[in-house]
Amino acid sequence: MDDAGRIINEGILKDAEFSDPLYHMVMNIPAIATPRLILRPFTLQDLNPLFAILQQPDIFKYFPRTDAPSLERVERIIAFYIKQAEDYGFSCWAVDLKDTGELIGWCGLNHLPETDEDEVAYLLSQAHHGRGYATEAARASLDFGFDTIGLPRIIALVHPENIASWRVIEKSGMTFLDRKVYWDLELLRYEKFKTPSPR
Repeated sequence: MDDAGRIINEGILKDAEFSDPLYHMVMNIPAIATPRLILRPFTLQDLNPLFAILQQPDIFKYFPRTDAPSLERVERIIAFYIKQAEDYGFSCWAVDLKDTGELIGWCGLNHLPETDEDEVAYLLSQAHHGRGYATEAARASLDFGFDTIGLPRIIALVHPENIASWRVIEKSGMTFLDRKVYWDLELLRYEKFKTPSPR
């Protein structure tokens, strides 16, 4: 990986006092350190802090489902990310501030089985918007997908009105491809290749 992020020795996390059995299922998925962030596997100990983030007004404004999730739904989100990591070797990580350890959201890679594509995705607490954290995490996620997993192509899906997210994706080196319907929404689709685009 380049300077966008470096894989942390797994032993750092294995020494942590986590009782969550699902955590140990994904210890083969590394954590990544960027200059200001730690991207690490989710655990069920993240349930309450993630629930608090996802109750913020309009945090899902540009998502297919815009309502605030119940605690049970947040638990299912975490379980999904843990299972996806087990199945594919990648998923969305929990994103912590390196200096404080505060959970501020998620970022990473999702597999879309309906279209057999892999996307970079992120969601951060509104208090941490506008500081470049999303771009920092997205770049590290892309590097991991290409350099460690060996994915040939990664996409990003952005709501047409979400200008801030356009900027994150473009700063991450992704190129606009087209508009396409996903989850009953017409979204902007960006892409990036491990090697230069064949176009």
